[in-house]
Amino acid sequence: MSTEVDFLIVGHGLAGVILSFELMRRGKSVMVLDQNDPNSASRVAAGIINPVTGHRLNITDKFSEFYPAAKRFYRAFEQHHKTSVFRQVSQSRLIKNQGQYDFLQKRLNDPAYDKVLGNHDKEPDHFLNPQFGAIEVKQSATINTELLLETSQQHLLSVDSLRLQGVDYAALIAQADGFYLQGVKAKRLIFCEGYQAMNNPWLAKLPFKLAKGEIIDLKLDSPLPYLSWGHWLVPQADSQHARLGSSYDWNDLSSDIVHTESLLQSLEKHVGVSVSLMGSRSGIRPTTKHRVPFIGQVRALPNAYCFNGFGSKGCLLIPYYAEHLCDFLLHGSPLASELTQWL
Repeated sequence: MSTEVDFLIVGHGLAGVILSFELMRRGKSVMVLDQNDPNSASRVAAGIINPVTGHRLNITDKFSEFYPAAKRFYRAFEQHHKTSVFRQVSQSRLIKNQGQYDFLQKRLNDPAYDKVLGNHDKEPDHFLNPQFGAIEVKQSATINTELLLETSQQHLLSVDSLRLQGVDYAALIAQADGFYLQGVKAKRLIFCEGYQAMNNPWLAKLPFKLAKGEIIDLKLDSPLPYLSWGHWLVPQADSQHARLGSSYDWNDLSSDIVHTESLLQSLEKHVGVSVSLMGSRSGIRPTTKHRVPFIGQVRALPNAYCFNGFGSKGCLLIPYYAEHLCDFLLHGSPLASELTQWL
């Protein structure tokens, strides 16, 4: 006997969690298959939402649309599951050199930045030798991704909507009325596999540009705010622990931990606090060559869809795009061609 659902979702990282929740609250039945990969980016992510990026302090593209959608999703998830995963925090960002200081002056005189840049502290307490001061970055937030994934997993298991197993692509049967796979019959199929899409025969040729990232779990001797200086230190809700990150490695996609020492040296150089090392982790980000996610119909497989390629900004981007994909799937609303062109 097959379990029959509206949507079969492959992958229970951030993309699978958010999309399954969005479909279920719109009244659709889902089954999620996930192999519980410890090296997925979602299981290692620091969960940062950052409105200002890069040396030039640019506002993240479409942040004014992404951020409200993210808050809507996380607040709805919290209310439904009686938990807390979303935390707004103030970020103190070190201004590293004269060039960046000059860009900061332009940003502070630009009304578009009023909502994301706050006080320019010329003598910040938490940085060593801050010649050009630090800028407060407002509308920053952190997501407790571990709690998000665990809460979703326990809920989906409790309603028989999650199976912790890998996918046998060769066993997938596509027929006119939908798909049959590993005891599940679904009207439509959505691939949310993160970097594992490289093993998917229908998605393996997509222009991914995978990047390994490492973060460090620390215990703090005293509480600190969210600090950034090229790397970042993000305190956890208990104020006693923090995460330090992150590295980018485009060539070594193994699970090896190799950047712990350099990250700790960067922390010592710029912040100089005493910390205790609790552990290091690595994960593979599903970044793309064109910095645009892959969302839409998989042309080679009718009634199958891709929802992938969110890179290091998944916590910010995925809720917005989950709304748009659901509108497309359920109401026929169009998707932007930049999202679908590679599929």
